[in-house]
Amino acid sequence: MERWNLQGHSWDGTGAVEPLPAPSYDRLKELHAYWLAKKGDRAAPARAAIRPEEIPRLLPYLALLDVLGEPPRFRIRLFGTGLVRTYGEDLTGRFADEIDLDTVGPDIVAQLTALVRECRPVVARVRFTKAADGRHLQYERIALPLSDDGGTVNMILAGYVAERAF
Repeated sequence: MERWNLQGHSWDGTGAVEPLPAPSYDRLKELHAYWLAKKGDRAAPARAAIRPEEIPRLLPYLALLDVLGEPPRFRIRLFGTGLVRTYGEDLTGRFADEIDLDTVGPDIVAQLTALVRECRPVVARVRFTKAADGRHLQYERIALPLSDDGGTVNMILAGYVAERAF
């Protein structure tokens, strides 16, 4: 089986979602610090507290997901231009469970569902091969809950750093 070494992480080509204790990239640490400042004493900040003009350098690498129904489904409301380039298409308007994520789709949805249930950030390294074009992608992501009422998660703000896309 072919193996790759990606940013110091070995990959045998199989998909995986690896939970991480904290983000390792400055851009993701910056987004987390911004989210913490916006949430204050609340469990999560409201979407209205997130001001794009305050984080312009992060915008190309952000996604915003609507949390809909029970069990929750995740519809991509915003998919940054940097993400479009990395993934190879714009996912705006699509549901997470309908996206070409190889075998890791259910694990990603499970992780986002845990974020909603526990109202806490989740960090992961994700790697997969797209079925549509055979491209290999690896990224680190932080997903942050947003809540209009301070407790019920109704949106997710996610920041990404592409470690490899080929």
